[in-house]
Amino acid sequence: MENETVSELNQTQLQPRAVVTLEYQVVTILLVLIICGLGIVGNIMVVLVVLRTKHMRTPTNCYLVSLAVADLMVLVAGLGNITDSIYGSWVYGYVGCLCITYLQYLGINASSCSITAFTVERYIAICHPIKAQFLCTFSRAKKIIIFLAFTSIYCMLWFFLLDLNISTYKDAIVVSCGYKISRNYYSPIYLMDFGVFYVVPMILATVLYGFIDF
Repeated sequence: MENETVSELNQTQLQPRAVVTLEYQVVTILLVLIICGLGIVGNIMVVLVVLRTKHMRTPTNCYLVSLAVADLMVLVAGLGNITDSIYGSWVYGYVGCLCITYLQYLGINASSCSITAFTVERYIAICHPIKAQFLCTFSRAKKIIIFLAFTSIYCMLWFFLLDLNISTYKDAIVVSCGYKISRNYYSPIYLMDFGVFYVVPMILATVLYGFIDF
């Protein structure tokens, strides 16, 4: 089974490699630079302003800083798409494949957890203002953020699923960062990730904001 999987991932193609046009490369690079550049600068500003201004160190802003840091992870990892557009092949090696993919999933999942924690904090502050005086504190928010950091342990699962895939064409050898197992094996992991970090937070946020409105 393992040999069959490897043969599927490391393929030899008789046809020439698909050519990426210069226009596509330029547009892709510009979009990545603009989106990631503005996002990185904006999120760094949020973190610096909150950390340097004492009166802004509130529970709400604590979650916003956590969200900004998570977004920074995704944006920094997204810069790797630039080299893909230029060279048409993965250039960061096996370690780069692991680290960049891990950073992407960690940032996305940590962002989802931060938004969920922020939603719960807003619900308590608005619907239960008396309880909020001792539940929604800055120190408690920091402890919750530290607890959310355990997301990094869960995301280590991707270290065991990734590998460099090599495709040999008539005119080139293309290296890509992908999975070392077939789709049938990693699809359940995707579904679990989707359920835990997207479906559950979305349902919780919908219910809590519904209580806030009413």
